[in-house]
Amino acid sequence: METKFNKLTEIDKTKNPFKVPENYFAQFNQEIMVRLPEKEIVKPKPVPMWDKVKPWVYMAAMFAGLYVTIHFLANHNGDANMASRETVTEQTLTGSSGTENYWSTVQITEEEFYQYLEEQIIDEGYFDYMYNQYYLN
Repeated sequence: METKFNKLTEIDKTKNPFKVPENYFAQFNQEIMVRLPEKEIVKPKPVPMWDKVKPWVYMAAMFAGLYVTIHFLANHNGDANMASRETVTEQTLTGSSGTENYWSTVQITEEEFYQYLEEQIIDEGYFDYMYNQYYLN
């Protein structure tokens, strides 16, 4: 395969190999506009009032729901706090903390109680802590 130019240095750099027709860019915009099809002017559709108001209605509903929820939670927690305050006041006045009633209804032997304590000490790692504190120090 034989080429005209053996080397790139043999190409004449002063001449531009690309040519543009005369007055091409002067008439370019006009020729493009002539070739484009006519565009129909479409009137915009009127936007219904509901579509304009809908976001505001939704936001108002959200705030109303938020207000009702907070109001309910505040009153519900207030009632619970009031009941717990009354219970604490009763216990303070009577001198009982309510544990007597609890322990009187629990049916557990002393052995089961000590077994439970031992399991808690082993599970929580307190046994190792106490062993290290007593024997290693």
